[in-house]
Amino acid sequence: MTNANQVRAWLNKIRERELLTLSEVARRAGVAESTLTRFANGETASLRALTVEKVGQMFGKFDNRSMRGVAESAAPYRSTMSADIRVTVKMSRETQMEVDQLDLDVVEIAHNAVERAVKTERMKRFSEENREAIESWNKLVEREGLWSDGLRAF
Repeated sequence: MTNANQVRAWLNKIRERELLTLSEVARRAGVAESTLTRFANGETASLRALTVEKVGQMFGKFDNRSMRGVAESAAPYRSTMSADIRVTVKMSRETQMEVDQLDLDVVEIAHNAVERAVKTERMKRFSEENREAIESWNKLVEREGLWSDGLRAF
């Protein structure tokens, strides 16, 4: 069982023991309902350490030894269009300590970085593939102007 699955099992035990819905657990712990719901449904691969700590303060601590690296673990990134992809993030112990101190979500950061890289590459390829048409359009606008040039007040 992975760390994330252990945290999910811990949340389920809390719900069963306390006879609460996930929404009630979130409300009592002072965390966003959507955060716990997305995690419980597997839409997000990890919870921030601060979120787990808040739930733990309200309902009983999660075992820190199995909690180590929950956000930094090799966690599946779920896409609606593809299979899960496992990524392992390697970092120095100092960086990992700082990540823990700052309560950063490494999985979310990696997800955002990949999305940015894909978008950047897509834009670069579009520009390369359509360079000739873009240059032609720019020359036409330079020569003829825009249809709205006489209408603008600025």
